[in-house]
Amino acid sequence: MTSPPKKRGLDDPYQFGDAIPTPEALEKDTDTAWALFHALAENADAQSTAPGPAPPAVPPGDPAYAPTAPTGLQPAPEAAATQPAQSPDLEALMLEARRNNRVCPLLEDWQALYDMLPGKRQVDGQWEPPLPISPQAWRVTSSMIKRLCLRDHLEWAARHGAAGPVLALLRSLPEDHWLHVEH
Repeated sequence: MTSPPKKRGLDDPYQFGDAIPTPEALEKDTDTAWALFHALAENADAQSTAPGPAPPAVPPGDPAYAPTAPTGLQPAPEAAATQPAQSPDLEALMLEARRNNRVCPLLEDWQALYDMLPGKRQVDGQWEPPLPISPQAWRVTSSMIKRLCLRDHLEWAARHGAAGPVLALLRSLPEDHWLHVEH
């Protein structure tokens, strides 16, 4: 004799493959809601905004306020040292990679790009630069992570003198060989 399947409670952890519950939308009094919407829209046009009160005037030389001067937009020296240099080659690579809302090349083309990168090496069992997204992880990896991984590869190409061949490869790929951001 088999027991009926146990119903999941809201606090039970989800297992792989479980359906995630979604709320049921129940719309009531649509005529009333629509009338309220119109009333709000009409009142929004009727209301005006006025500037707030002006701050009190501060006499020059007031010791409560130190004299100020605008500063330049130069990054702090320590911040500049940690950021990768933006060369025109990297900029051209990024422009091509992001054209038409592209995320990254599809798997085979991305592997071809990775194979072109010079100076790849293993450090403590990890590849530098990191390998492209694996076929097993492709479906569960977000577009943003894929784009960041591609950016790592493009930065590597620019730093190691391979921007030209990589750019040529990117430009040669037909649009249907790219993953695109979905709207």
